[in-house]
Amino acid sequence: ARRHGRKLFWVSFLTPCSPSRGDEFAEMSFAPSVYQVQGKWQHSSGGEIEVQPDATGKSVIIVHPTVGKQSMDVMRFLTADGLDYFGFKGKLEGGKITWNNGVVWTKVG
Repeated sequence: ARRHGRKLFWVSFLTPCSPSRGDEFAEMSFAPSVYQVQGKWQHSSGGEIEVQPDATGKSVIIVHPTVGKQSMDVMRFLTADGLDYFGFKGKLEGGKITWNNGVVWTKVG
């Protein structure tokens, strides 16, 4: 009975907790690399954004046409869910970052 109990534990442990989410491994995502987002981007409302890692590689420097120059921790900007720019959530797809406020940054250099 003891052995059987362990077996049930492992089967239970390996069974996805939320069937609606599907295969947990297939949905795993990784944070984008700073090298994928560094460079110049065209803002959909006009103006250019520049994204660069700082000398230590621990922070990213973002020069935004309306917000100005800001520095933030790379781990806060690049998340497993995409990008987080002071609360705005973005998804990197190819040469575009689409933000949850409707803004799109298009890679230009």
